[in-house]
Amino acid sequence: MKKVILASLTSCALLLAATPAYAVDTNVKISVKSKDALFIGESVGAAYIIVRDKRDGDILVEGSTTGNSGKRDLVMTPSVARDAVIVDEDTSRFEFSLDIYEPTPVTVEVSGPYGQMQSLAKASADYLLIPGKDYTQGNGIIVEIPGFIVDVMSPPANRKAKFNAEGTLPLQVNVTKLCGCHIDKDTPWPPERYEVEAGIYRGEVLLASIKLEKAEQPGIYGTNLKFEEAGTYRVVVTAFDSKTLEGGMDSTTITLDP
Repeated sequence: MKKVILASLTSCALLLAATPAYAVDTNVKISVKSKDALFIGESVGAAYIIVRDKRDGDILVEGSTTGNSGKRDLVMTPSVARDAVIVDEDTSRFEFSLDIYEPTPVTVEVSGPYGQMQSLAKASADYLLIPGKDYTQGNGIIVEIPGFIVDVMSPPANRKAKFNAEGTLPLQVNVTKLCGCHIDKDTPWPPERYEVEAGIYRGEVLLASIKLEKAEQPGIYGTNLKFEEAGTYRVVVTAFDSKTLEGGMDSTTITLDP
């Protein structure tokens, strides 16, 4: 009897070993979120996503997100419940289907926003894709990127002017979250939360650090720069959130002729 049972088990094992593995459609949805803010959508140039096989680095799929930044009342509620769905049908996402025949460890690499290249940031997360599981349900996969869009509006790059010991040059900067969400009163991103500063450099030497003042317009900061002598200066503007430790920067150059 034991020999019969062993023979049967051996036959089953051989049968299982001979059964080919078939690839199964596995649907995936990935969204890219600005940390402590909304999603990176088309209004700021969208985000780009690369999904790699973690075992060999091969690219399985890549593409840009499409859609908007999402709804503030879904994402930025004071306390979001566990498993709460914070996306809707219009929220920026990249959707695709992969044919995989075995559990596949992947690295999801995200970058953006591509409409503000000076503030381009990257992040990544590891996931296991199991054949036939639905990765589009609920929120799908969300990867967060920390940072700010910082855009020096004036003076423009490589600004040249005549040095005037009595004069000043206006510095104006636009600062938003990576989703394009404006820093302004009566929003989840109040001006008093953030530190926006300009460092004035000559060569590698920091000459001054100046706190920028919030203007009436959403996201706009500025000050008037005064220089002691002619020369070429580099202005580096930074935004910082002391609670999330996020930062962003942009820079410009000014040449003052004698």
